[in-house]
Amino acid sequence: MKCVFGAWGACRAEGEEKEKAIQSAKESLALIENQINGKKFFGGEQIGFLDLVIGWMCRWLEVMEKVGGMKLLDPQRFPVLYEWAQNFMEVPVISECMPPREYLVNYFQASLSYLSSLSANKQ
Repeated sequence: MKCVFGAWGACRAEGEEKEKAIQSAKESLALIENQINGKKFFGGEQIGFLDLVIGWMCRWLEVMEKVGGMKLLDPQRFPVLYEWAQNFMEVPVISECMPPREYLVNYFQASLSYLSSLSANKQ
């Protein structure tokens, strides 16, 4: 998903490059929001295949926001998508299967540190 790649790019970037990555991610989120408008889930009132395919995005974006010090899935800008994410994560079988938030935060922070050390070693 382009929005996740944009979010990851924003975690790694600074300044103008970070802002461009954030903007790219938000443009992708706007496209997704338009697809769910007026429904609880992508297929209607019940979770469908598309919800399961992109549902992991909820947790990953939340974690990347924390690690990257940014806000992407803003409830003011994306109220429909934000509500979908809340609905999706409240389904018991989904919430039970998602990796713990702090585990992913630690994973992403370690990944960023590793990538930073690689680029520092190249110089």
